[in-house]
Amino acid sequence: MKKVMLAVTVLALCSASFAGSPNVSNANASSSAQATSTCAFTFTSGVNNTFLQYCVTVNGNIAQLATPFAREHIAVGTIGEGYAICDVTTSVGYFDYADFGDSGNWEPAKVVSKEDSSIRIVRSTSDGVWTLTQTITQLAASQAVRVTMALKNNTNTSRLAALMRYADVDVSGTSDNNFDATLTSAFGWNSFGAPNPPFGLMVQNVGNPVGLSAIPFIQNQGAGPTPCVPGSHAVFGPITGTDGSIVMSYEGTIPRNRTRTASMNYKGL
Repeated sequence: MKKVMLAVTVLALCSASFAGSPNVSNANASSSAQATSTCAFTFTSGVNNTFLQYCVTVNGNIAQLATPFAREHIAVGTIGEGYAICDVTTSVGYFDYADFGDSGNWEPAKVVSKEDSSIRIVRSTSDGVWTLTQTITQLAASQAVRVTMALKNNTNTSRLAALMRYADVDVSGTSDNNFDATLTSAFGWNSFGAPNPPFGLMVQNVGNPVGLSAIPFIQNQGAGPTPCVPGSHAVFGPITGTDGSIVMSYEGTIPRNRTRTASMNYKGL
């Protein structure tokens, strides 16, 4: 299994008018143990070219993201966005990809705090091994969505793990787009002059996560990666005219009863 994860590492490293101030609207949110793409919290800021709107489900999926105005990149057809864990030590995977389903081994999620520009959601795996805390923050000034994921190892044994964030990108409502990745980001876009609207969406690593290595990659499918076999649909870029997806993966050893944290931004192109 470690060889599989290393192969993905090598692959990724080789690929090389609305309100003008932030606001949040709240649905009747409740804890859920099942995958959903239903919006529970919607955040909006800016106008026209500075417009940003996205929503978060009770489980911590970003089920809608539009920037600039009227350019939707996620809530198109089957909605896919979310998170995954691979416990490489035991080869057990956990995931929640909204409309693309979940792994069935999660406890219900809990919203532990909510501010005008952020939401924090905690969720543990049903075996009690892992607790994932997601803090999703509106960065109105830079038209970005910051996703911070803190993964805690609840056991008395150090564990090698992979933590992933994934999005089925459908640029400006179109399903066939171009995809590529760098050492710090993965993105889908349409070129200027092409038939499809020339916009895009990227996920970019932020900072230097302690104890974790950031590994962005792209897929030639809209569905999310299999947590412990993430390379199955990973490809070298650029690829064109594809209904694909973007992934930001973090790998490392998480000591017993300790937490490792990674942050990334979703930002329009």
